[in-house]
Amino acid sequence: MFNRIYIKNFKCFDDIVLPLSPLTLLTGVNAGGKSTTLQAPLLLAQKLRWAHESKRVALNGPLTQLGTVSEIFHGDSRTLDIGVGLDDYSLIWKLGAGHRNSSTALEVLDITPQAKDHNQERLNHFSNKENKIFKNLLNSIKNIIFIGAARGALKSTFPSPEDVDPIHADVGPMGEYAPWWLAQFLDEDVDLERRHPQEEGTTLRRQVGAWAGELFPGAEVNAGFLDQTGLVRLEMRRSTTEPWKRPANIGYGLSYALPIIIAGLLAKPGQVLIVDSPEAHLHPRAQSNIAKFFATIASSGVHVILETHSDHVLNGTRISVKGGERLKSNQVSIHFFTGSKDDFPQIISTEIDEEGGVSNWPSGFFDQSEKDLATLAGLI
Repeated sequence: MFNRIYIKNFKCFDDIVLPLSPLTLLTGVNAGGKSTTLQAPLLLAQKLRWAHESKRVALNGPLTQLGTVSEIFHGDSRTLDIGVGLDDYSLIWKLGAGHRNSSTALEVLDITPQAKDHNQERLNHFSNKENKIFKNLLNSIKNIIFIGAARGALKSTFPSPEDVDPIHADVGPMGEYAPWWLAQFLDEDVDLERRHPQEEGTTLRRQVGAWAGELFPGAEVNAGFLDQTGLVRLEMRRSTTEPWKRPANIGYGLSYALPIIIAGLLAKPGQVLIVDSPEAHLHPRAQSNIAKFFATIASSGVHVILETHSDHVLNGTRISVKGGERLKSNQVSIHFFTGSKDDFPQIISTEIDEEGGVSNWPSGFFDQSEKDLATLAGLI
């Protein structure tokens, strides 16, 4: 896992170091830099998975679609740095533009491992313990699970992963492989700390149903392989008395949430789970409850990063922290992207106290409902 992201001269960012916690929320205005922040580690993950030995980094692939090199540099720079860190250690990639602005790949100029208090003379003489940490950082990038904002197509059959050795629990950016993972592990036990507190059944089948029921009461999900096709059939229903139905006859909400639940329950401790817009197509109560699910997953050792515009996701996170019900207050980070000032994005980091209160509540931070109600009441 990693607990900070480095970015220099990448798109809207001049130079930032963003700290992360077991559960991190990226919030704020549109075009404020949230997606760019996540694109940095996803670009590295894309390279490590599909072009590890290459000296070039493709800008467009399954995890990122960034266009050409002319679109990704901050200001007049022709090089950028992106990387991740864990405690006193970090790995930084320096990437260059090459000679053509129309190119869709960057050149790897350097990969620098760094450790606190190491001087330049010792830079290439790390201990075995330190080298193991750097290797773990590489693996944590490679094994990122990313679920994008567009997902859960309403179809009856879904593909199997194309990779011979797929990243564990990687349901795909659109959630397209979630049914395959469900079918693979349907009757396997879920880790104790991730099980729904009111569900006695320990299998993935039962636990997916229990957590889905928090979002859609009574919901159940089933998946099975179709013989000689490589496809997986997905079925859903809203109660045990209903017949199984295809996803198109249930609606978007459950289809959008299902990849999140499956990835969260199957991810290994130390993996990083990134979800864009977890609130998509969910009722406000379900948005709050899915935040509690994320808190449970984060407390089990999976690092969760959410890009969200939902005050319900925020409040569900606060409830999870209140009284240490699922997470301690120091296990949550909230970064509010306020937009650009003098062509530089502004980020305000807030904290949640032990009672779920938020410190340093800036203007524009999930306060639109109060402003609209005040307008309706004639107060402003």
